[in-house]
Amino acid sequence: MSAHKIGSSVEQLMARSRGIVGVEIVDEEIIEPLTVLLRALNDEAQLDEEGARAYEAKFLRLLGNRLRMKRDFQRHPQIAEQPIRGPLVIMGVARSGTTKLQKALAASGDFNFLTFWQNFNWASATGEPHEPLEARIAEADAFCRWFDARSPETKLGHHFQALEPEEEGPLSEGCLVAPSFIGYAEIPGYAQWLAGKPRSILFEFLRDVLKYLQWQGLASPEKPWLLKSPNYNGHEPTIRKIFPGARFVVANRSPLQTLASMCKLVQCFRQAYGRPDTDSALIIEGNFRGMEAHLANRRKHPDLPILDVRFEDVVGAFAATIQRIYDHAGMTLTEEARERIVAWNAGNTMHKLGEFRYTLADAGFEEAVIRQRMASYFDHLEMISRQGVGT
Repeated sequence: MSAHKIGSSVEQLMARSRGIVGVEIVDEEIIEPLTVLLRALNDEAQLDEEGARAYEAKFLRLLGNRLRMKRDFQRHPQIAEQPIRGPLVIMGVARSGTTKLQKALAASGDFNFLTFWQNFNWASATGEPHEPLEARIAEADAFCRWFDARSPETKLGHHFQALEPEEEGPLSEGCLVAPSFIGYAEIPGYAQWLAGKPRSILFEFLRDVLKYLQWQGLASPEKPWLLKSPNYNGHEPTIRKIFPGARFVVANRSPLQTLASMCKLVQCFRQAYGRPDTDSALIIEGNFRGMEAHLANRRKHPDLPILDVRFEDVVGAFAATIQRIYDHAGMTLTEEARERIVAWNAGNTMHKLGEFRYTLADAGFEEAVIRQRMASYFDHLEMISRQGVGT
């Protein structure tokens, strides 16, 4: 497959985005990250023609949303005064039940949460609260259908749906300093640059978007926010600095299952833009570093409000796990909320759309290598089991 490049320069993308949304703000803070990312995509990613076109459209959308948000913060400085309750942060290793927990808790009615379309088009088109939402939702839905067509197997592992709860990965791309980009293309140049940037950039952007969504009338200041991402491992103190009320629910599962599943899902994500190639060693290393940082933070900050849950209990002791999460959050699980969660769980059984198949061998993983590299996390899993967490 011949590689295709994104045809527009940083300057051209910025000028086009200003013309599309009609906002004449020069967004200087994204010049560096966009320059690094564009170079990596053109020089390293091996995009196909449609993938390059899709990335150009993505950048115009992200830049346009940023401009509209900047316009509204300038016009309405009171947006910055919006209070943020919580959040309750679902995190842990990817493929450990975090998505199920997020969607089940979102069904309760007790939390603010981000749908895919809000991640995708978070900014107001008109600059006025309570605007019509059909166009913003329709654009997100069109992307979901495009992604399904480009990589049909993805939906068996993680189904993008415009109106469904979604983790903050798509939204985090709006600050252009986000690890989610690495999931969709092999871009080591960008990954190396990203490693030197403080993650506070992402969380400050996220905080501002949550305030902005409340101002738009799309979330209630009276409810706590529900957030979720496996990319948050090791960043707990930063999250607590920016969200002082944050509490964490950490999903845990053996890397012998999660790493192979993650590798398969990354291949599916990358297929949508060109090449599904993944480096299994980098996936192990990324998980190792994230969990080592997470465990180090727990040792250094024993007062971090963290609740461990096991994958086995997310799927096998679901009702009890949900009750433990509410207790941890200091919230009352009403009968009405419980019934909504139970109904969601009954209608969303595992492998509902088909089984997402993967093996260690297919991913190029060796059990001994995983056990050696992730030894500290395996010890943590054993400790959780001995303590009877989840029972």
